[in-house]
Order: sequence, then structure tokens, then C-alpha cells
Amino acid sequence: MIQPAAMPALLCPLGLTAMVAAAVAAEPAPAPPPPSDPFLRQHAETRGFRAGRPTAVQLSPDGRAALFLRSGPRSRAQALLETDLATGVTRTLVEADGAGALSPEEAARLERQRITARGITHFVLSRDGARVVYGLGGRLWLLDRAAGRAAPLPGTEGALDPRFSPDGRALAYVKRGDLYVRAVPGGPERRLTRARGPDVTNGLAEFVAQEEMDRDEGYWWSPDGRRIAYAEVDESAVERRALCDPARPARPCEARAYPRAGTPNAKVRLKVVAAAGGRAVPAVEVRWDASRYPYLAAVRWAKGGPLALVVQDRLQQEEQVLAADPATGATRALLTERDDAWLNLWPGMPAFLPDGRFWWVTERGGAPEVELRAPDGARLELSVPRALGYAGFAGAEGGALVFLGVPDPTREELYRVRPGTPPERLALGEPGPATRKAVLAPGGGTLAVTWSTLRRLPVTAVFGADGARLAVLPSVAEEPAFVPTTELRQLGGAGGTWAAVLRPRALGAGARLPVVVDVYGGPVPAYYVPQVAHRPMLIEQWLADQGFLVAVFEGRGTPRRGRAWERAIAGDLGTVPLEDQVAALEALGREVPEADVARAGITGWSFGGYLAALAVMRRPDRFQAAVAGAPVTEWEQYDTYYTERYLGLPGERPEAYARSGLLAWAPRLERPLLLLHGTADDNVFLSHSLALADALFRAGRPFELVPIAGATHSVPEPIAAERRWEWTAAFFRRALGAVRPGPPPAPAP
Repeated sequence: MIQPAAMPALLCPLGLTAMVAAAVAAEPAPAPPPPSDPFLRQHAETRGFRAGRPTAVQLSPDGRAALFLRSGPRSRAQALLETDLATGVTRTLVEADGAGALSPEEAARLERQRITARGITHFVLSRDGARVVYGLGGRLWLLDRAAGRAAPLPGTEGALDPRFSPDGRALAYVKRGDLYVRAVPGGPERRLTRARGPDVTNGLAEFVAQEEMDRDEGYWWSPDGRRIAYAEVDESAVERRALCDPARPARPCEARAYPRAGTPNAKVRLKVVAAAGGRAVPAVEVRWDASRYPYLAAVRWAKGGPLALVVQDRLQQEEQVLAADPATGATRALLTERDDAWLNLWPGMPAFLPDGRFWWVTERGGAPEVELRAPDGARLELSVPRALGYAGFAGAEGGALVFLGVPDPTREELYRVRPGTPPERLALGEPGPATRKAVLAPGGGTLAVTWSTLRRLPVTAVFGADGARLAVLPSVAEEPAFVPTTELRQLGGAGGTWAAVLRPRALGAGARLPVVVDVYGGPVPAYYVPQVAHRPMLIEQWLADQGFLVAVFEGRGTPRRGRAWERAIAGDLGTVPLEDQVAALEALGREVPEADVARAGITGWSFGGYLAALAVMRRPDRFQAAVAGAPVTEWEQYDTYYTERYLGLPGERPEAYARSGLLAWAPRLERPLLLLHGTADDNVFLSHSLALADALFRAGRPFELVPIAGATHSVPEPIAAERRWEWTAAFFRRALGAVRPGPPPAPAP
């Protein structure tokens, strides 16, 4: 899911010397990479040109200011800044140098959120906008915006996930696995919970909630600030994985609770405690049929609405929205959803109005649509039809829902809808095809919109309620020296497969180019067409400039094309996605004269790494080489929530796991394969690549393996990102016979 990386040397941890030696004996050792490419170095050190751009934008409740984080153009250390929307003046509120080691809990939390920046990575703004709390140097700090002064909050070393009460007078946070509250600006902290054992935490989301459900929260304030609902997570029955980094043998191994497919999950309860603390009033446990619905997928506690929770069964084929009585813990069902394949979660839903009505996303009609429901759950109206392609929640304030829609695969648009009225498109940002996201101010009104296009890296601007642009948040990011040649096209004409195609900028007339397919292909919106084409595809253009035609194809199983398209992979994660990549490659060969599809390689990371490895083993007639990064090789070894959604339980559907796995295909490998994997990856463990390497070695099949020393799944180190692409290009040049084109044209002055 992430832009990954590789190291410049072939390392051999955990007894892999023999396996890698077999690969090297079968293939000539690669030549050392050339001197650093200036663009690759710039791309790596600027974090893909993201460094220096505003991020984590929040709007003040009065609509007068925008607060955001921003680093230097080649720095990971983020500072906190504020732009006055009336004057356009920006000031730095807090500088940060990024120094200081992260606790294991904080590092894991950032990894789940795919945050590679350091310094200030999160901040919270009080409801009245007067105060800001942020973490820095391993503790929490309180900033008075008017005075411009910040001070550390005593006793908050190691505190996570701070959040203000609705009135801004108290602050909650989690420390050493328990929930605490303190008055602000001054006051002693009160411990609200006491964990029942060493494997129990209060107020933190469990692994699968953070990694797969898009739920980072583990506690929720009541609208009146008198109570807090929190998740009690018991991981005592969850399998432990020893996370050992073989590149750093002096570092102790860490035992991580990791629920493999078919094994026990964490047991999650929802409890409610008085924010004032004290032993006189014990916590109230919210009761539902957890044996039938073990997953606590979402919790909402909004003004006017109940304490609402979304619970799912283990296979995610049935879910309920429940309203809970915080005084007794009793629950009642507001609605039930079912799907024979699986149910998608929709962040922000249910979204409550002040009168208790709520919006809800359903795919019962074959594609996402938004319903308005009564406080008792009865359906009132269809608010957003399927034709608008609901794709994401931006906010629900001031009686309106702001959302992202995809009316056709070539564009994303922002819309606003109110009860009883049709949705209106918000013409904010650059017109035309673009990727967009938005942040709504508390109470509605102002809206911060970030957009990017084929030719423009992300820009963030703030707009008033009337659509007038109030300010563009300043960026200090470096800009690339070229514009990619991306062509977005439908293979086979109208109704065909969408593809993004990039050619070398110095392409000679009549040149025939080997093809490199850059793939993700998985069932979550991480990397798919046309989203990838609505941003400058810079690293893909660099790869094309090395003498390739680079292509990104959509395929069944990816989102935003309706229920049947997305759920075509149920029970088999490999066959349909691979078939669609092959069909798209063949169509490319018929329609693009310079595409030499007889010389085709494929590369990807995470699910894309799995699909790349599968392609070169299962379809060597179409793919002549593969670079596979952090591939899942045995789905029985991946986490419960993700894997069981698509394949079911291993004990009940072993054939689905057999069809989807990689290891059985190892004896069939006859094309060059390069595996890349971080040695400290705690999402797709290094053991996945080791298992495939072992199967290939025992089958006598040559391959190459590059362990990335100390890297997690997101691989943030610049030198590793740089080397990954150098090695990828060099590998494909050897395997596909590419010839470097002439120098690209100089950028326009």
C-alpha cells in the first residue's frame, strides 16, 4: 500500500545464505548500481515531494484560522503552523526538530497510520479553538493559541491519543494501557481505568481495528463531557509473533499480538465510565451478542445521537448498528446489513444529525448509496443515489453531509447534501479530473480542500461557506523538474479497462519498448486506476525514462466500480486479479504500437508484491520478470480481519487458501524474480518472503532476495527508497533487455 524501498546490498539473515547463493550461482551477479540519480535522490529525500506541504489540516471553530503541520522540503520533522484566513499571514506556533526516540507503542501506532514524518505528528484543537495539545519528545504539550505559549503537561510521558472534552476544559489520554483525564490548563490527572491484566488495555484500538477497520480510536467522549466510552481490549488469547530484526541482533525481540487467519482475535468490550473518576461509580459494560458479532467496528457519540456502535460477525457478512444506554449498557438494534460476500466499512458512518436522524451508507442496491434514517433506524429517504458514486466521508456539520463522490472513474468530486434536498456539487479547487479530500470546520461553513491532478502535486486551500477561496495554505515543498507523460485511456474503448500509460520522455520514433506493469490490484483503495493518474506519476515516469513503457491497470476486486466488480474476488484472491492484468496487457499490445508485450515485467508492493510474484510463476507466458515487495505468500499467515473477509476461515474453506497461496507455485518459477522485504515489517512479516524463498530453494528454482535492514512495511528511509528503484530498473534492464533512451528533454525555464 505504501511507496516502499530496497537496500543496495544482498543480505542473508536467518540462514538464507544457501538460498541466496543458489540464486546468485544461477544468475550473474548484478553490477553495482550507477551513481545516484539526481531525481531519485530528490524524490527519496523529499518523501515523494510530500515534505514541505501542509498536512493534518484543522479549521478553527470560528472559521478564522487554519492550523496544520508542515516539515521542511527535505525534512521529516514537522512543525505546527497557523494561517490567518483574513490576512493570509502564516505563523509558526511550534517548531520541532524530530529528535527523540519513539516508544514501541507510538512507533507501532504511526506505522498503522502510515505516518513516516517525525516531530509533531498529531495535534488536537479544543472545541472553542483556544488550546492545542500535541505530542513531542515523548510527552504531551499544551499550547495557548492567544498567548502563543506552550508548556509540557506533567506526568504525560508515554501518553497516547490525547483528546479534549467537548467543552475544552478537560483532556483525556491513554498511558501505560489505561485511560486518564485531567483538567486544563491546570489540574491533577485522574486515572479512570485499571487494566485487568498484563494483556489488557483500556482506551486503545486493537491491531486489526487500526490496520484494517480504519479505527484508530479506543475511547469516545459523551457530547456533554460527563462520560467516556472506551474499548477494553484483552489480547491474552491472541497468538504472539516474535518480531526480531536479524539486521540488529543485539536488539531484543518483541512479542507482538498478531491474530492470524483462523486464530483467536482480541476480545473487545465497550465500557462507559464517569469522566470525573472515582471508585464509587463503576464502569458500565455495553452489552450485545459478542459471540455473534465479535468485531467492534465503529463507535459514534455525537450531539443529538445515541451512543452508537457498529458491530460485525467474524466473516463480515452481517453487521448491526446498535444504540446503547450509557447508564445501563443495554442496546437496541437500529438496522442490520447483510452481504453474501462481505460488507465494507464506511468511515464516518453512521453520521448523526442534531435531531437524532442519521446518514448511513449501504450497497444493497449494487453500489454505495446514502440513506437518511430516523432515530429508530427506519429508512426515511435516499439522500445520495448510486449514480454519484459515494466514495468517502468529509464531514457532517451544520445539518449537512459533505462527501466525496466518483460519478465516473475519471474524476472525484465533492458534494454536500441536506435532508430533503438533492446533493449539490462543490466546485472547489482546480476543475477537471483530480483527486480530492476535504476537512470541514466544526459547525460547518469553512472547508479545507486538498487536490492534485496529472500535472499538479497536492495543493490545499480554504473556502468559505459561499465557495469563495479564503487562502491557499503555503507550501515550501520542492517541485519536480518535469511533468509526467501520463496518458489515461480505456483499453478496448468505452466500457473497457482503464489504464495509465507512461512513455520515456525521450522516446524515439518507431521505438518498441518492454513493458513494466506497476500493480497493486488489491481490494482496498491504495493504488488503482484512475486514482493514481490524478496525481503526477513521478516515480513511474522515472522508471519509464529508463527505457520502459510503464502501465497501471485496473481490475476486478478494486473499489469504486460497484459491488459485483469489487466482490468478484470472493474466495480467490489471485485468479481474477491476475486474469484482468493479463487481459489488460494483451489489450495494451494490440492498441499501443510501441508496447512490446512479449517483453513484460511486473512489480508491486504488499498485495501488489503478492500479485507480481503470482504473475511470474503462474503466467510466465505473459510476464518475463517480477519484482515483488513485501508479498503475502501464505494467506493463513496474514491477519484475521483482512483475510477472512475474502477467503473465509481456513478450517472451513481450505480450498480458498490453497487457490490463493504462492508456495504451491514455487516449483513452476522459470522467470527472474526479485524479492524485497523489510526485516522489521510487522504487517506482512519477513517470514512470508522467507517461506517463499525456502520453497523456491528446495524446488531448485533461482531467485534473488534483498532483505531491507531495519525496515517496516512503509520503509521510510530515503537511501532505501532510492536504492529500491535503482535495483528495480537494473533488474528489469537485465531481464527484459531494455536499452536506455537518450537524455530526456530539459525542463522548460
